[in-house]
Amino acid sequence: MALNEKRKAARVAKRLEVKFHSTAENTAITNDLSEKGLFVTTSKGMDAGNSIDIKLHLPNSEALFIKGRIVRNIKATPGINNGTHVGMGIELINPPQDFVNYIQSLLE
Repeated sequence: MALNEKRKAARVAKRLEVKFHSTAENTAITNDLSEKGLFVTTSKGMDAGNSIDIKLHLPNSEALFIKGRIVRNIKATPGINNGTHVGMGIELINPPQDFVNYIQSLLE
């Protein structure tokens, strides 16, 4: 882990469908996941500090409802992103055990 790395849990790259509500219901895709957070690729991001309710669709078609807090929102800057993902970093609040088990299975 890099010295400037702020993450406290191992992340795994995984694309899963996620739904969340800002001004309307939005569908997005996760970029990476950990037991404590995830990054959602979206141009419909919410401001850091806001609470968010997420509906995450696992590959077995199970939908999990998870609460979180936006810790960062990376917005698109035309012509400047240089491969940076546009979206939201989300810290999860008391993720369900099914989610934790799923992440642990990906890390094995």
